[in-house]
Amino acid sequence: MQAKEISESIVRILHLETEPVAVKMYKDRKDLPKHPQNIKQNFCQLVSIARYQGRGNSSTADNMICAFGAACLGLIETPEVISSGKAAVGIYTGTQEAAKNFMSNAFKIGDTGREYDAVMVKPLSEVEESDEPDAVIMYVNPAQAMRLIHSCAYDTGEKITADTVAEGAMCSCTGFSIAKQKPTVGFPCAGDRIFGGTQNHELVFTAPYSLVKEKLVDRLEKTAAGGFSVFPVPPNMHWTPMMPPAYTVQPEYLKK
Repeated sequence: MQAKEISESIVRILHLETEPVAVKMYKDRKDLPKHPQNIKQNFCQLVSIARYQGRGNSSTADNMICAFGAACLGLIETPEVISSGKAAVGIYTGTQEAAKNFMSNAFKIGDTGREYDAVMVKPLSEVEESDEPDAVIMYVNPAQAMRLIHSCAYDTGEKITADTVAEGAMCSCTGFSIAKQKPTVGFPCAGDRIFGGTQNHELVFTAPYSLVKEKLVDRLEKTAAGGFSVFPVPPNMHWTPMMPPAYTVQPEYLKK
């Protein structure tokens, strides 16, 4: 199944509001298929452009503002102000120790050093077979996340790790799926909502492209066959309602 068909199938099965987004990391920016725009933008903005507008863009660390996002993707080594927790003191935590723990809980490729030089973001539907991405991002509601979690558990029963730090989640989840080759679900951060346009009802789901390509659509279909893991979830109508007397069919009404 080609990427375009995979994307269309996922959107159809899950009734996604926006397109799945493909992410590919590059060791050398010279290999990028498209030059970065002449404007500094965060990774979450590029993902938003891809999922809402269907347009692909590339970027490098020097073309970004958000250091946290760049560190999550391994475009820079995680800065000391982040790894030490200083950036979170007074904002998310009350002490430096708590802040350091808080920041360490967000997965960042950059914690082990700079790994990549550039990133390309595009709609999954535009991916060519000769240029496969590293990961796929989807913005979903909780019920759609349920479907994806069940589909990923279909073969092994393994639970899906959730990123519950709620800081840099989309970038952190993407880095996690690339580095660990596993799917994950996260709670979008304030920055993703402010700069990326993420909506209040949305969660973020990421997965390595190999999983999306080889299994996801098939497992979505198989888990739906049981009738429980479906979306939209059909409400149970096998019950008799109670209504006010004035709105209830009375025995005398049936005699006329």
